[in-house]
Amino acid sequence: MMYVYGTKVFTKCIGSYGQEESCPACGKRYKQSFVRCSKWAHLDYIPIFPMKKTYEKICPICGHGVTLTNKEAKAEMAASQKDESQHIEIYAKHILAKKPKKLMEADQSYEIWARDLNTNEETRLAFDVSKEIVKETKKARGLKKINIIDV
Repeated sequence: MMYVYGTKVFTKCIGSYGQEESCPACGKRYKQSFVRCSKWAHLDYIPIFPMKKTYEKICPICGHGVTLTNKEAKAEMAASQKDESQHIEIYAKHILAKKPKKLMEADQSYEIWARDLNTNEETRLAFDVSKEIVKETKKARGLKKINIIDV
């Protein structure tokens, strides 16, 4: 009998906290989003016990951020209330969705976009990326789903 063991990181977006800050990477002013990253040991792909928990404080638009310890993150989140008014939607556009499959062996025709639902401002985050990059973006930001729009 063969057993498969290892680790897996689970991410979850906790919410937006604190004052609006200007992002050093994209220059946009938003409240920073907090993402919890939990590293679990698994046996046969079944999580057994948690090994490490960290938080990331990221820009909701470009994803640039810093890693915080549990203590630092909880202190920052406790110092301010969760912002329910900040609504950012991350979605992807599949540009060549209607092309024949055989021509699309290495399909890198996705664009990743962010839309501020309060101001309706859209920002393109990435272009000419694959579906795997879209999935990695979803995981890195702790999102449940990224909608893909066929263009």
